[in-house]
Amino acid sequence: MTVDSRLSWGHCCVGSDLKIAGKEVAHDEVVSMRRLLCLVALSFLALLVFVPVAGAHQPQDMMGQSTTPKMWSVTIEDFDFDPADVAIQPGDTIMWVNRGNTPHTVTSDDGHFDSEVLNPGESFMFNFPEAGTFSYHCEIHPSMTGSVTVGAGAGGGGTPMQQPAAPAGGGMGRY
Repeated sequence: MTVDSRLSWGHCCVGSDLKIAGKEVAHDEVVSMRRLLCLVALSFLALLVFVPVAGAHQPQDMMGQSTTPKMWSVTIEDFDFDPADVAIQPGDTIMWVNRGNTPHTVTSDDGHFDSEVLNPGESFMFNFPEAGTFSYHCEIHPSMTGSVTVGAGAGGGGTPMQQPAAPAGGGMGRY
């Protein structure tokens, strides 16, 4: 009888030695090999079960996107907001940066936010905690307009920025 048939049928070889590839193998060695094979098989099964479960604990919304708030950048330059229309998620923050040579403002049409005058090189941040569409303009140059859409179908449009280590202020303010 071969070792494979004895192991597969669970036969015990007490008191007798087996031949594997022409060599005498003690019963204790066969039992040790069986235990090692069982340990390897159980380890493999544990990996199959626990690795997918560990990956399931990452926070994601229903669309598979991360729920971590992001910071977006809108550039003010050459009498334009770039991009003019931005779509983001609730909790995201937008930073408008005046990269032009003239002063501008970022003023919402409904009064939710107002940057006051932003001189060249200055910036303004605002956090959007709730869904909605927020139109804005420059009070100095009324033809400069833009909008922010906050909601479930949104998620981009501006330039993503690296998330700061700690929140900077409570929502609006100049920086």
